[in-house]
Amino acid sequence: MKTVEKFVCGKSPDASLCEDGVVVTDAFAAVVDGSTSKVAGRHAGRLAMQTVVRALETVPASATLSETLTLLTRELASVSDPRGRSDAAFRPTCSAVIFSRSRREVWLVGDCQCRFGGKTHRVAKAVDEVLTEIRCCVLSHLLAQGHSAESLLRRDLGREAIADFLHLQTNFQNVTAAFNPFRYVVLDGTPVTPSAVTVLRVPAEEHSLVLASDGYPELFDSLALTEQHLQELLRIDPLCITSNPATKGLRPGNLSFDDRAFLRLEI
Repeated sequence: MKTVEKFVCGKSPDASLCEDGVVVTDAFAAVVDGSTSKVAGRHAGRLAMQTVVRALETVPASATLSETLTLLTRELASVSDPRGRSDAAFRPTCSAVIFSRSRREVWLVGDCQCRFGGKTHRVAKAVDEVLTEIRCCVLSHLLAQGHSAESLLRRDLGREAIADFLHLQTNFQNVTAAFNPFRYVVLDGTPVTPSAVTVLRVPAEEHSLVLASDGYPELFDSLALTEQHLQELLRIDPLCITSNPATKGLRPGNLSFDDRAFLRLEI
C-alpha cells in the first residue's frame, strides 16, 4: 500500500481549526472528518478526528469492522464532554472512510466517500438532504426579494433558518431503529451497529483507491481534477445553493465551504 497523493486543507485559513485528517499505516488507511459543531464555541470535531487518527494507528492488522468500531468507540468515549453533558450535540463526533489492507475492504462510517474502478461511493444522509433543501429554498427566496449574494455570504440567513434542526439532528446519531429514515452512523463514543456501516469490497484487479471527506462535492481519479472541479463550483456557486447545494456556503475569507481531505493510494 503506497501513498500516491495526500492533501488536507481547512475551510479557514487558520489550519489549527481544520477538522479533517489522514492516517496511513501498514494495515489501514483512512480519511477522518470531524463533524462541524452544532454548539457555538465548541470544536469537538477536531478532537474527535485527532482521537480517531491516533486510535487507528494502534488497530491490529487482522481487526474486523466490528472490532475496529469497538476500539474507536472506546477511545472517543474516553474524551467525552468533561462537563458530563449527555446531549449528542456535545459529543466529539466524526465520520471516517477506512481501508483495511488485509481484507481489501472499505468501511464507510458516516458521510465520507471513496472512489475506485471509475466509480465514486458515498452514503446518502436523509436529514442532510432535507436541511439542505430548506436552506437553499430560504436563500433563493431572499435573493428573489432583493438580498444580495454578498450580504448572504456575510450572514447566511439560510443556515440560521436550519440552525435548531442541525442541533436536533444529532438525536438520530447511531439510533438502532432500522425503520427510522433519518438515522445515520457516526463515531461519537456510542455503540455503532456494524450492519449499518457500508462495506465495499475492492476487487483484486483494482490498484488505485481514493479516500476523501465530503468537502469535495465530486471525486475524480486525481487530486488535480478533484480540486479543479471544487474551485469551479466555488466560483460559480459560492452560496452553495445551485451547482453545489449544501447546508453551508463559502464564508468571506475562507478557502472553501468545508474542510477537505484527499488520499490516493496504490494498493
